[in-house]
Amino acid sequence: MILLNIFKYWGCLIVAWALLIAAPATAQLLPADDLAQAAATAKARRAPVLIAFMQQSCPYCAVARRDYLVPLQTDPKWKNRVLIREIDVDRSTAMRDFAGTATTHREYARSLGIKTVPTLIVFDANGERVAPPIIGLLADDFYRLYIEQAIEAGLARMRRGR
Repeated sequence: MILLNIFKYWGCLIVAWALLIAAPATAQLLPADDLAQAAATAKARRAPVLIAFMQQSCPYCAVARRDYLVPLQTDPKWKNRVLIREIDVDRSTAMRDFAGTATTHREYARSLGIKTVPTLIVFDANGERVAPPIIGLLADDFYRLYIEQAIEAGLARMRRGR
């Protein structure tokens, strides 16, 4: 009986791994290379900026990216209502923050206290958080709803002109 449970466990892991590997290579988000520029675009569109703090080796990040963020980024309903950018928390990729200051993905994530990936944070055009962060890959039934609610909070702030 114990041996059968072990085989079931490993079988599930192998299937999950195979699904992650089979994810399309084209499923990408734009990197957060210049948040000041993104903020200017966000201000012109009156749309918030959603930053996805991810890690390349994180399987939960791959799922969040593939199943939620990339489809959201290409959904006509959301396409011009939010700018989505990705930060690799374990990389020293050069970037500019909302103030235009040079930093790296790793340093910027640390400055915001990001400890868990994936973490999604919605900002207004001034670089201020507009909703509580979404930390981890939450229940499948509600994850997209939480993302949409955070974006809606950002839209409300941007439309009020704050």
